[in-house]
Amino acid sequence: MEIVETCGKGTLSAGEPSTKRSITSNYDDEVVGFEIHAKIIMKKFIQGTKERDVISIYGMPGLGKTTLARKVYNNPSIVNYFDVKAWCAVSQTYNRRTLLVEIFKQATNDVIKIKEDDNVADMLRRVLIGKRYLIVLDDIWDVEAWEDLGTCFPQGKYGSRVMVTTRIEQVAKDLHHHSDPYSLSFLTFGETWELLEKKVFLGESCPSDLLEAGLQVAQHCKGLPLVVVLVTGFIAKMEREASLWLKVAKELSSIALGEQCMKVIQSSYDHLEDHLKPCLLYMALFPEDHKIPVDDLLKLWMAEEFVLNAGTENMEEASRVCSSDLHNKKPSMVSGMRINHDVEYCSLHDVVREFCLRRLTEDKYMQLTVPYNPYQHLRSMESRLCIYIHDDLVKQLDHSDYRQDKIPMLNFKETNSLEFIAHPKLNTWNNRYLNPLHLLVKLRFVRALLLMDVELPNSWATAMQSLTQHTLTYFGFTC
Repeated sequence: MEIVETCGKGTLSAGEPSTKRSITSNYDDEVVGFEIHAKIIMKKFIQGTKERDVISIYGMPGLGKTTLARKVYNNPSIVNYFDVKAWCAVSQTYNRRTLLVEIFKQATNDVIKIKEDDNVADMLRRVLIGKRYLIVLDDIWDVEAWEDLGTCFPQGKYGSRVMVTTRIEQVAKDLHHHSDPYSLSFLTFGETWELLEKKVFLGESCPSDLLEAGLQVAQHCKGLPLVVVLVTGFIAKMEREASLWLKVAKELSSIALGEQCMKVIQSSYDHLEDHLKPCLLYMALFPEDHKIPVDDLLKLWMAEEFVLNAGTENMEEASRVCSSDLHNKKPSMVSGMRINHDVEYCSLHDVVREFCLRRLTEDKYMQLTVPYNPYQHLRSMESRLCIYIHDDLVKQLDHSDYRQDKIPMLNFKETNSLEFIAHPKLNTWNNRYLNPLHLLVKLRFVRALLLMDVELPNSWATAMQSLTQHTLTYFGFTC
């Protein structure tokens, strides 16, 4: 067995404060046409009722709800108006305590440390009482999520605001307080063309011989910013020939609006080089709306041997080139940069992640098959079955009578080909188990293991040896 230790230079141990300043806005979300929307929302923030109010932004996937919310959130006048600001992504599945901890950390600038048995909801209420606060709940799917979290945001006549984004109109209406829900509209044709031209030609004007074809591409993007961004990701890499652009326009024209995002993502995926495809699909194994630390992601790619170091000095550099290629071609997004403009975090748009999970899904039990990588020489030509380790599986592992062949999600007899991808930065794992190794030893085949913010005992090396009998399995982890 080979072990790839990734607690090298620049990696922080649990509890060590980070000295790296980061810029957390989403740099891939430069979208035109939001100025008017942003002014309307900001007016609701500053000139509306003094009571606590909920401002909901709703619209179909790909319209840019999160982008608009972020534009308002980072506006200097809004930053200066509110005493406390916090942003969290709720998503379809969420953990209440995890979200409250995240909001509390932002509200207190992470000065007050939280203990395992602390009542975070009560602590958050105490911090917010008497202050004018702005809380953003991004990507809410049902009213229950608001009922779960809203009680922690105290009432008062200080002009506090909660901004919510959702793709479901009825949810926005059910959250109505003082301000009416805000329906985000499609881009106009002029705005669509402006965005496409800006993305493809980087601020320069479109050449006259491409203008007609480019306008047709813009027309068939149907005003969806996500579609524009994805389309520009691959046409920017094409030969600048009108016939090729007209072919793209024709393909777009045949796609119904409701199917457009998925079809365009499929096309964007098809245009990726073969070695980038497993890198992208792997990112979907992280939770929805998760800000993936790029340094950790590159180490996991290396542990999985998704990339070779051909043409570069080392494997890490090759992985960084793959990451840059995915950002430039738009399937993945930059969600945080360091002050020196190195990418610190990346993420997947939820619609892109849905597409990736569809590609990975074997059946209703979410058995995930990572496709064969032609650059990977360790495995046979067959795909391999991987199970993403999550809270429910951790609970099953904790049973004394646990047996690998009794996992309910598995519906096949042979488990020798089964491998696990472990990302135990989930609530149950971190909060309940100071030493997860006694659970991990019950897994015989672990392909890549990421232990974030988990302190390992001195005996970790010996314990790791018992996790697998496969001599070619790698472990990527931080400590």
